[in-house]
Amino acid sequence: MNTRGVLPVTTPQARPTTARRPLRDTGWGAKRAAAYATRCARYVSIDRLQLQARGRAAVRIDFPYAVGRGPQRHEAAIAVAVRFGLDARSLDRAGRALRITGRPDAVARYAAALPRVLDHAEQLASWAARMYSQCARKPQHADHFEGLGARAPHAAAYFRAAAFRRIVEVLVGPQDIVVPEVDPSLPLWEQGETLGGVLGEYGWVEIRDAYDPDTARRHLDNAAQVKAPAARWPVTNKHGEQLALFDDAHLAPQPTSGLVVVIPCSGAKTSHPAAAGQLYTGSLHRHARRTADALTAQGGTVLVLSALHGLLPLDQVIDPYNHTWKDKGSITVDELKAQAADLGLTCADVVLLTPSQYTQRAIAVWPHAHTPLAHLGIGRQRGRLTALREGARTRSADAA
Repeated sequence: MNTRGVLPVTTPQARPTTARRPLRDTGWGAKRAAAYATRCARYVSIDRLQLQARGRAAVRIDFPYAVGRGPQRHEAAIAVAVRFGLDARSLDRAGRALRITGRPDAVARYAAALPRVLDHAEQLASWAARMYSQCARKPQHADHFEGLGARAPHAAAYFRAAAFRRIVEVLVGPQDIVVPEVDPSLPLWEQGETLGGVLGEYGWVEIRDAYDPDTARRHLDNAAQVKAPAARWPVTNKHGEQLALFDDAHLAPQPTSGLVVVIPCSGAKTSHPAAAGQLYTGSLHRHARRTADALTAQGGTVLVLSALHGLLPLDQVIDPYNHTWKDKGSITVDELKAQAADLGLTCADVVLLTPSQYTQRAIAVWPHAHTPLAHLGIGRQRGRLTALREGARTRSADAA
């Protein structure tokens, strides 16, 4: 019973939808398919693919402001890139431009799929927004929404944004993901993420199959061959800073030790001395370790970053301890650099599966490290770790 006058959640089965249909199949006829393509094109601007040396490609993607939704779509595009097994890097601090790199065929499929995936997520988020609006019009909720006053539009936008983020998290995850149901005893306006999870689960599709093959082929056919050395990508006019399109990999020493994945330690530990790979028992550490193992399944190194000991190989035996970054005697950046040099990993290709305090130190050692968890809360860090792990397993299966 809705004791607080909560708007009942419309069951998805009661509404017509294209959910669970391949997004490449619009099924609308030429006129509506053209309108659909025009709508998708508004979400992102995709530049010409650039074919690099060593069988890789890159593409720049810009996100229109769209009343603040550009940065949301920028973040969603990064999550989708992980699902495609690609690397994503922001080209500015405002979330308006992104660089995607990876195998040319995968980059082309991603570029063809991204507008469709964003449109699908936006339609589901609009569904959530409509339910919020219906709730706001109910007489029994008048006191709450009148109390918001001038903040009412911001509250509605926040609700939609929370739903959109959760929808994307579900769409980039596995099909059998379990999400909590909307609680009928709570006001709907307090359950933006929960409602987004429900709609994302209902609307789940395999986004890696969302691309139109003809569009992907056009991206490849129109790709430009980059002549080394690579030039810098001019973004000054649009974003106020000059950033590189490609890292100057041809100028830097090449790593010889394979991929290096750095994971955090944890406060929870065993009660006896153990190798670093077994000492830490915290949930985030274990989650990051599983992802690190998947990323290095074809070769590489996993290191634990400890506030007390610094960079620990998994087989290094240490005693249990109680120490955080706030405590005196924490490892310094200079000491971390020396440890990386002793391990022969100064020029390695590094992925940091670490929260902010760890990342701040490690990025000083490896300025060009990949930081897929940067600026994410703990819940979204877990979702990103899961997506990275699934992407690594997919790539391993494809290679096999």
